[in-house]
Amino acid sequence: MPPAPRLDLPELQRVNYFSGQLLTADDFVAEQTYHRERARLHNRLLHGWGVVAGLDARSRAGVIVISPGMAFDPSGDEIVLLHEATLTPAAGTKGAPSLYVVVKYAESVAHATVNPVAPDEESVHTRVVPGASFELATAVPRAAGSGVAIARLLWRTSQWRVDARYRHRRVS
Repeated sequence: MPPAPRLDLPELQRVNYFSGQLLTADDFVAEQTYHRERARLHNRLLHGWGVVAGLDARSRAGVIVISPGMAFDPSGDEIVLLHEATLTPAAGTKGAPSLYVVVKYAESVAHATVNPVAPDEESVHTRVVPGASFELATAVPRAAGSGVAIARLLWRTSQWRVDARYRHRRVS
């Protein structure tokens, strides 16, 4: 029998709109938080965590190439990689017997614009772009927010190579 899913149930609140209501940035943030937390809860409790599709890793001349794909992390975040990514393990990691390629949820900002309330200050970004970041770990991560191991690397013939026998966790 698989282990019971981690509950960590968030206290959810959604905005209660009414005619004439003055909405502030806090109201819109609360609305986004509500929907994001519901999606994370759904992913975590109904699907679990692991790779949904893609995110295959291969070795090419000491560089690790990762294909586009999607995964759910243990927190329920949707990790989406739209374009092929490359990772070059540092020379200082050669002492480890193996390393794991870990994909994590990451956000970046886009659409810089002038703040109309404070035009003399730095520009502000009007969009948040969800995405993925990668790191190398000496063990498979399992904690919330720690990402998903998608490949194991072995040091062979003076370079890191993807271990073809490693099977990453998949979402069922």
